[in-house]
Parts: sequence; C-alpha cells; structure tokens
Amino acid sequence: MKNWMGTGSAALSFVLWGMLPLYYQFMPAVNMWELLSHRVLWSAVLLGLLFLLIGYRVPWARLRSEPRQLGLILLAGPVMSISWCMFTWCLTTGQVLATSLAFFMTPLFNIVFAVLFLKEKLTPQKHLAVALALAGLAYMLFSYGQLPWFSLIMGANFALYGLLKKKVHYDAGVSLYLEALVQLPVALLIIGALAVSGASQFVAGDWTERLLLMGSAPATLLPVGLFCYGMMRTRMSTVGLLQYIEPSLAFLLAIFWFGETPDPVKSVGFAFVWAGLLVSLLPLHKLRRGAGNPAQGLPR
Repeated sequence: MKNWMGTGSAALSFVLWGMLPLYYQFMPAVNMWELLSHRVLWSAVLLGLLFLLIGYRVPWARLRSEPRQLGLILLAGPVMSISWCMFTWCLTTGQVLATSLAFFMTPLFNIVFAVLFLKEKLTPQKHLAVALALAGLAYMLFSYGQLPWFSLIMGANFALYGLLKKKVHYDAGVSLYLEALVQLPVALLIIGALAVSGASQFVAGDWTERLLLMGSAPATLLPVGLFCYGMMRTRMSTVGLLQYIEPSLAFLLAIFWFGETPDPVKSVGFAFVWAGLLVSLLPLHKLRRGAGNPAQGLPR
C-alpha cells in the first residue's frame, strides 16, 4: 500500500504539472522575476499559516542537530528555483512545446541518477522502457541535428532536485517551507525593488491579477508536495518513468488547446516514450508468476 501511495502521488504530481499551462494562460503580462518572487513569498505565507492552523511546530532543534539534512533542504530550494525560472520563461513566452521537450529528458536523468547515486537495479521491464525512451530521444536528436542544450540543462537540474529530495528524510511540508524561507530574502528584495521603481504588476494591476500572482503559490506547491511525498516512497527510476506523463500532457495541450503547430518529430518521439511507459506499468511480473503455476489460471 505504501508503495502504491507513493507511486500514485508521483503520477498525480506530473498530471498537475502538465496542466499548469492552463493556469498560466490567465496570468497577466508580468515580469518573470516578479512572478517567481511572489511564488516564493506566498508559498512561505501559505505553509506558515497551514502549520499554525494545524498546530504543527517545525523541528528546529532536530534540524540543527542534522546539518547534512538541513544543507540538502536549503540546497534544494535554489536548485528548484533554477528549474522554475526556465519553466516560467517558457510558459510566459508561449513556448509550451519547449517545456515538453525539456521534461521529456528529465526522466532519463532521473533513471541515470538512480542507478549511479542510489544503486537502484533496473528490472527487465524498466530496461526495455528505458531503451524505448532512449530510442525516441535519439530519433528527436537525430532529426533536429543538434543537442537542445536548454532542455538538457533544465532536465538535469530538475532531476538533481529529485535526487536531493530522495535523500531528505523530513516530510514534504517542512522541506518545502524551508526551501521557501531560504529564498524569501531575495524574493522580498525583488518585489520591493519593482514596487519602488514603479514596474510592479502586483501594485499596478487589479485584484484579479493580484490573486493570480498569489495563486501561483498553491498552484505549484500542490504538485511539488505530491512529488516530494512520492519521491520519498517510490524508487527514483519508477518516478523517472512516470515523469513522462508531464511532457506528454504539455505536448497535447500545446497542440489541441494553445494551437501550436504539431511537430511530427516529437510525435514519433512521444510514441516511443508512451510505449516504454506502458511496458513499465504493465503487471508482467504477475503474469510470469502465473505462468509458473498453471493452477492459478484454472477457474474456481
């Protein structure tokens, strides 16, 4: 049950991430740094209020006694912000397909990190799934004729965030709260500078625009929280394969909702990816056990 809860949480987080462009389409024309700063500010406020309401106390004494854990949590915040900067830039400039390509590569980094740093062993199913995903990626790289460095950096960075969260033993709420707190001074500095210079959309806009900026916190906290919960309870290689849900949804939204031009190269690439994902999720291990016991297949 615990493993299925983790797997389900991770899968749901990628569904929500894949649907985020639907929220960002209503966002006003706002400075990217202001948007990111408000996400950090309201994330800290929201989590702080939640802890206050449920009477939860952050275990500061325990954190001070575990400097390595505290360091991992504090490092995860800036690492995640780099990913959000790149992700937000793509969404606010109307390049939804670019995000799909970037996160297409993240699962491969996740699986590589799982094998190299966590010593996870891949099952034959996952070997086949990875091979199919690599075939799709190789086809795209060969067709485009160049390495998409932006997508590679974005994918590797998000996979690094996943690796850091895998090594953190605190619950997702505490971890996300500390990540927001460590970035809060910079966020407040940016918000203040934009307000003083008269370039703040939060100050100049109406309440609808302000609520949209404030809402960027819960809109991103929920999938990140589910991802952190799932990462702590599921093999990183499994999370890596599930992550293909996100770029696939982004790809479909870009074409059928935002009207971007379909890319036949990505279409072939995604076909390989989804084939690999289906292979990894099919309960072939149960079929193998059933084959070894003929009586299991008899009617009762």
